[in-house]
Amino acid sequence: MFVDNTALPLIIIGSIIIEAMRITNVLSLVSTALSPVTVVWLGLPAFTGFLFIFGVIRKEAALVLLVTAAGAVDICALMSPVQMIVFALVIMIYVPCVATIAALIRETGWKNAAFIAFSEIGLAVLLGGITFRLLSLFM
Repeated sequence: MFVDNTALPLIIIGSIIIEAMRITNVLSLVSTALSPVTVVWLGLPAFTGFLFIFGVIRKEAALVLLVTAAGAVDICALMSPVQMIVFALVIMIYVPCVATIAALIRETGWKNAAFIAFSEIGLAVLLGGITFRLLSLFM
């Protein structure tokens, strides 16, 4: 199996940073700070801000953590169908994982990589907010 020498350390370091942020309650502060975007614009619960942060480390982990956040509670009790669609759409479109960003930096330089990453974040948030508003009209 092929393992990118750049990606593996970044994923490990990123995961350690995220866990340290969770333990020190910084992630809840981040979720609160992101709530104008996550709650007001995207129509999602505030805790999803933390999931978006973790998704930069590993995209698939954001969906797994959503299930973990539900615990014994049904996911439908945490999020409406519209919110689930918006969450999945934003996760799919927004910034690629840290390994992809590292490859972009290596191939295109940090300025182009930053431009691509921020453009994808902006596009994901824009489309997510529009989708939330349109779906809310019909569902």
